[in-house]
Amino acid sequence: MPKTLLPTWRSRFTRPAFLWAVCALLIDFAIQSLGKTRLLPSWLALLPVIPAIFFVVALFRAVQRMDELQKRICLESVFITFMFTLVLAFVVAGLDQAGIYHAKSDALGTPMLFFWACAYIVSVWRYR
Repeated sequence: MPKTLLPTWRSRFTRPAFLWAVCALLIDFAIQSLGKTRLLPSWLALLPVIPAIFFVVALFRAVQRMDELQKRICLESVFITFMFTLVLAFVVAGLDQAGIYHAKSDALGTPMLFFWACAYIVSVWRYR
């Protein structure tokens, strides 16, 4: 990778929207794994909501300040995320109707954040 692209990649991965999304994802994973051991009070399950709210606010502000290419990258990553989440929702609903798997209430939230992070990375890479 040329030296000129390295600062560009670093600046994209240090943007508030990306950092808040990763923060929400990591906190959600931690809460889910610790929640299985029953060591945490149940109200701590709401902890990932705080960085998720900051993510939404940061994303909204970031989109307002973007140029056309950046808006295209953002829109493309959101669309890819929507499509993967839609497919996952259909799969989860089908498994539920078949009686194979009964999803929890947050069956789509964590994967959706993961899909968005991956789609954003792919979209940024495509338009480098």
